[in-house]
Amino acid sequence: MARDGGTKQDMLAERAMIELEVSNALSSAESTAARLSFDVVLNEINTRTQALGKLGEDVARARARGYIWAGDLEEKLRRAQGLADGAVNTARSETQRAARELRGRADTLLSRAGRLRGRPAHTVQQEAMSLAGEASGLSSAIDAAERRVRESVGPFLGTVDELVKKLAQVHFTLDCFEKASFRMQPEENPVLAVKATWEDSPQGKREGLLLFTAHRVRFEHTEEVVLERSFLFFASRTETRRALLLDQLIGQIASSDDAERGLVFKDQLLTLSFRPGGNAPSRATFELSDQNARELDTLLEQLRTGDMARARYQGPMPENSNVGVPVRWPSSCDNCGAALTPPVRGQNLIACEYCNAQHPVELGQA
Repeated sequence: MARDGGTKQDMLAERAMIELEVSNALSSAESTAARLSFDVVLNEINTRTQALGKLGEDVARARARGYIWAGDLEEKLRRAQGLADGAVNTARSETQRAARELRGRADTLLSRAGRLRGRPAHTVQQEAMSLAGEASGLSSAIDAAERRVRESVGPFLGTVDELVKKLAQVHFTLDCFEKASFRMQPEENPVLAVKATWEDSPQGKREGLLLFTAHRVRFEHTEEVVLERSFLFFASRTETRRALLLDQLIGQIASSDDAERGLVFKDQLLTLSFRPGGNAPSRATFELSDQNARELDTLLEQLRTGDMARARYQGPMPENSNVGVPVRWPSSCDNCGAALTPPVRGQNLIACEYCNAQHPVELGQA
């Protein structure tokens, strides 16, 4: 038995714990002092500055692919480019000033750590605890300095981050429409694609994509089917199968509502109510993935009212693009001569109100 009634194993465990506390205190002191280089926050700013070239390419590629919305992409890119040099200079100046102010505390911390190193752990336990407290205080001061630096270049960081997020969403949307199982109608122009689950579809709960254009809303069920397996368990060949379960004009939507479900992790829900007629359900509720329901509800309202047109890109589109080309339709019925009602957005056929003859809505001449 060891002294004070403890076993030898208890004493060894206590000594190991003390040695660990001292070791952690020394490591904390050194790592905290190293943070005075402010590499983390400077790298955040440099990374965004270096990303501007690729963001410019992504904006141009979005236009080349026919994306006519988010007309402020070019403006945000120019703003970020204009803020870049000033943000870098401000960050360097602010971090250098903070490093000068905190250098004395860091030097004292390292000096104390050096005096503890190499001494038996049980003889310096209290000093190590004090050292850990000083390291924590200095770390908090560096955190505060980093926050001030980020705030000083906030407009630059915010503009770049917003642009990165928007462009990722744009190209995801265009990718989804390129792979879709349906053909686009004249002048539809993709607006947004969102991963979603149609909770109350006639076929039961279905996962897929909720797709919006300037004229229509669609839900396409996507399912990955395993065609071949290797070693019984691993899929060696798969195929994504798509089925269009909902295809309605924006004008057929009577209302939309957003909601949240859950106490901690909030499910984002969007419910669409359709006008009577056609093959549309009366209601359709979607659980959204990685999309705020209120923001999507706002977007849908802009589509319904036509306010979305204000966000249209006004610059030149690529040659041979149908984007922006007007649609045309006959002014009178070829069968009975009655005047035809102009089509609503997304409509590709006009039915004569008198003889019910069908007339196509086509792309006009560029």
